[in-house]
Amino acid sequence: MAKNKPEHFGKKGKLSVKKITWSVLGFLFLVFAVFCVWYYQYVVDGLPSLEELENPKPKLASTVLSAKGEVIGQYFIENRIETNIDSIPQSVINTLITTEDREFYNHWGVNLQRFFQAMIKNIFLGRREGASTLTQQMAKNLFDLKNADESVFDTITRKLREWLTAIQIEKTYTKSEILEMYFNISYFGYGAYGIETASQLYFDKKVRDLKIEEAAILIGILKSWVVYDPIKRYNNALSRRNLVLRNLVSTGFLTETEYDSLAALPIELAKEKVTKGFRSTVAPHFVEYIRKELEKLSESYGFNLYEDGLTIYTTLDTTMQGIANRVTTKHLDYFQKLFDQKWSW
Repeated sequence: MAKNKPEHFGKKGKLSVKKITWSVLGFLFLVFAVFCVWYYQYVVDGLPSLEELENPKPKLASTVLSAKGEVIGQYFIENRIETNIDSIPQSVINTLITTEDREFYNHWGVNLQRFFQAMIKNIFLGRREGASTLTQQMAKNLFDLKNADESVFDTITRKLREWLTAIQIEKTYTKSEILEMYFNISYFGYGAYGIETASQLYFDKKVRDLKIEEAAILIGILKSWVVYDPIKRYNNALSRRNLVLRNLVSTGFLTETEYDSLAALPIELAKEKVTKGFRSTVAPHFVEYIRKELEKLSESYGFNLYEDGLTIYTTLDTTMQGIANRVTTKHLDYFQKLFDQKWSW
């Protein structure tokens, strides 16, 4: 009997260990299940609503026009002039797609193959490569899904929200509508939101008049307007522009001969306009007076002067205003000299 005791106690010990092990596993599974439920709800709570998806409302700049139809001022939170997809040349659309998302017309918002390829390159080859589709980029920008100083947890959560939102966008809109929204919400630096604003800011022309090499500059800026700023980082912008043009060659939209001739061109910008932006220089006090009058009316008529993209027609004659400005400056200079003769500071 004494010999059997240790064996009996050993079996009982094994049973106790198994019971404890299964209890721990059961507890861990329960914790994991609760975490999954909580995390799912956390991800869903951060998604845009169906109303926001079906009626996205980017902030649009309101434009003040003179009697001759010239832009004399703007009011905005985000300097954006909305444009229709039909006003954007096919060459500009081709430039965007070949650079940012060549499978745009074939995916459903997420490109899994591109995602896994990027993961392999990032993890095993140490090469930083993005895998976001145009639809994911639009979801991130339109609904402000990205926050500053993201942790790893925040980044994973944002990517999941981007995926879910992109899939819903693809179910709600046509590819053409998605492209139109993408062009209108993208940021091009120097306060310019949307490709129409960017085209007028950088090249002083409407987007429909852009040359292919100019379109390549704007599409190149999308990667990083700080790194590829054509004014402050000219060489970076030139290299990026030529890379974008090279993408057009590899997809058959440009020949080698056309590329060689375009790549040799310098970058020519409306630099003065980029520096000044769209602030009124002809009649700033008049534009400010209009702003105050419209703010009084905004609540009664239910519009937002800084977000609704109003076109405001005025009676101001810019020719006469220019003459008045010059005469005033001349007389002020004269009276300033008289003043300086009488007073010494």
